Amino acid sequence: MATNLTASEIIASALQLPVADRGQIVDALTDSLIDESIDHGPEEPADEVEAAWSDEIARRIADIDSGRVKTISSEEAWKIINGDANLDD
Repeated sequence: MATNLTASEIIASALQLPVADRGQIVDALTDSLIDESIDHGPEEPADEVEAAWSDEIARRIADIDSGRVKTISSEEAWKIINGDANLDD
């Protein structure tokens, strides 16, 4: 079935479908974007990614344990994020 529909026309048509059908389209399009050579699911993280995170976690824990890094509460973090904190303290 060869057609020359634009992306906008396909989207407009898809939006007329029932929710379940739109979900199938989303899943199919998402799957089509996965590059198996670099992408992996959370069920089976790539060994090198897991090793890198393990190293990073160990480094961060060592920084906290040694006092090189000061931790703050989540409340204080939100104040900083929202621009409500006094950073001179």
